[in-house]
Amino acid sequence: MARLPQPGSDNGTWGDILNDYLSQTLKPDGSLKQNVVTNDAIADNAVNAAAIQDGSITEAQLSGAVQTKLNAAGGTPAWADITNKPAVIGAGADQAAARAAIGAGTSNLALGTTSATAKAGDYVPTKAEVGLGNVDNTSDANKPVSSAVQAALDDKPDMPTGTPDGTKFLRDDNSWQPVPSAVSGGGSVSGFPLRRAGETIVASPQELANAFASSTAPTGTKTIVLAESWDKPGILKHIWIACGNTADADGFLEQGGVIRIYTDDATAPAVSMTLGDFFILANHSDVYATPRVGRTSRGGGDQSSAYRYLHMPFQKYLRVEVENTTGSDTVFYGQADYSLIDSFADLGDQQLAYGIVGQRVANQPVRTPVTICDMNGSGQIESFWLSFSGADLGDSGVLEGNIEIFIDGEEFPSWWASGTEDAFNGGWYTMPVGGYPAGRAGNSDQGGQNSTLYRFFVDDPIFFSSHLKVVMWPGQPRQASVVSATVDYAGYVGVWTNTPVTPNYQAVDAVATPISDDQMNQAAGAINGTDWNQAGDRTQATATGSSFVTAYGSANSDEDVRVARKNVSLPANYWLETRLRITDASHDEQQAHLIMLGASPDPYFGSAVHIQLYRHHADSWTLNVRDDFATAFVVNVGSGRDLTNRWVRLAFKKVGSRVTAYYSMNPTPAAWIPIGSWIASKTDPAFGVGTWTAAAEFDYLVARPLKTVTS
Repeated sequence: MARLPQPGSDNGTWGDILNDYLSQTLKPDGSLKQNVVTNDAIADNAVNAAAIQDGSITEAQLSGAVQTKLNAAGGTPAWADITNKPAVIGAGADQAAARAAIGAGTSNLALGTTSATAKAGDYVPTKAEVGLGNVDNTSDANKPVSSAVQAALDDKPDMPTGTPDGTKFLRDDNSWQPVPSAVSGGGSVSGFPLRRAGETIVASPQELANAFASSTAPTGTKTIVLAESWDKPGILKHIWIACGNTADADGFLEQGGVIRIYTDDATAPAVSMTLGDFFILANHSDVYATPRVGRTSRGGGDQSSAYRYLHMPFQKYLRVEVENTTGSDTVFYGQADYSLIDSFADLGDQQLAYGIVGQRVANQPVRTPVTICDMNGSGQIESFWLSFSGADLGDSGVLEGNIEIFIDGEEFPSWWASGTEDAFNGGWYTMPVGGYPAGRAGNSDQGGQNSTLYRFFVDDPIFFSSHLKVVMWPGQPRQASVVSATVDYAGYVGVWTNTPVTPNYQAVDAVATPISDDQMNQAAGAINGTDWNQAGDRTQATATGSSFVTAYGSANSDEDVRVARKNVSLPANYWLETRLRITDASHDEQQAHLIMLGASPDPYFGSAVHIQLYRHHADSWTLNVRDDFATAFVVNVGSGRDLTNRWVRLAFKKVGSRVTAYYSMNPTPAAWIPIGSWIASKTDPAFGVGTWTAAAEFDYLVARPLKTVTS
């Protein structure tokens, strides 16, 4: 066994032993023998990159796994050599087979590339692979739509020929029509009117109705209601009045009649002023006319008429009422026209409410400014007008007073006129009667100096965003002379605002459970005495199985026939309604009526409030509203038609001690037509139906609760 020599021994053999030991690993030339240095002889981490010759490690010296990874990065490895392939891809021997395994097409475009950026080998799935097999790159005309969409498109009319430019408009019959040429003052506020969704017009006249004075029985204010509507949006558009009692400046159509218009808020009128101011009349003026306002007659005696067109939107509620504040009754005709629409949103975002603000001042010092309007909000001026009356003809110098409009808090007005007559397109005390959009009312027949001027800002609107103030001067300092120290002075501004009024009104609740609901469908014969009461000395009404009827008679027992409902407790506020008709065609002076506020119905309810369908003759019918035997209102109905056997609906609304009468010539849900309201002198709880020498039929009697709408 080879070993190293041992010191102190091996004398004479030292060299042989050493040579034998070294020859185990070295060649005779001193180099290492093959396979002498093994991994056991090399320390861990002893061989580093500096000890290995660059480029000396060949591919054959690498492991198979390293070779595979290197080939995948820079070359094309064999499909079978790729490990950890997804199962669906691994099912194929090559790319084509893998595509076939997942049902792919042959596209070579990579996902997200275009034909311009594609390169060989790129691939993207087909539209079928990603669930878009029905998508087709067809022309717009041939793109597919659903059956429902196609049906809706088929129902739409074809687009008319023409150009929707400023020279044409699309009419309701789906044709393009030329815009009407401009007419002085013509057209509506928003241009040529097109029908809004569901738009219907309502206009019912008060014909030959007397406007009774407060002193006339029943004593107290008796307010004629020209229009009332609730629970639907709409627009008040026109008011016309013809009347008597206008012989002087304090007459009914001057300063002796009052008009109030409520939109949405039934407690605060948007318009409250004298009829003379509303129709922009001078102090007992002569006739004048414009497309928007005018006095069309001042005939013989004390008769007169006037009109005004306006645009007054409401969200849910409208009431137009007229009151006679003179000491004398006057014959009265009147009408207020309004439209109802489906949605208040159809009116857009401007002109959502309308009101008139201003004041009338007696003995106003001349050359001292009067603030006519001072309000917050956003909107637009519709019009302004002023009226003054001076005792002396030399008071014409009042017309030198400036008119100033301050917009959004200005310190100095951005709109102002160099004199009153100048603001209304006049000059040097000359103003044409009538005209449009500015002018003056007809000449006054009163002594002294009297003028009323107006201007409408429809073609040249004045807008404000946060605040509006209008100041008028009755004469200007150091300009012209004014004889009188004071004048009677009035100024008003019509304003549209962009914020609607918050609703606050009471109306019949047609959805709630009725307080009492009698369909009068008792078995034919005598009327049930448990629920109904009749006076024994009067003609008795009977049941038909679907209604109650009374026979015609002219004896005393046929007068004041009443069928009173018993065993019903009514609240303080309620709505009472019936449907009736007069059935006898051979006799005049027949009356059938709805009754309320009568004395106890047991045994008879005596004195009460009535609304009567009154047949004077076959071609002359009225509705009379009575407080006991005092007549509060009378209105002609039927337009000369024979209303025999024609159903008419009658109703009362009671709020506190105030009662309002209504009628309708049409079945529900047609609009109720108001007649008038007054403070009733009767306060008892009985109600029912009745006749006065009439053959009549009653279909139902219903009492409903009222609702208060505040939003």
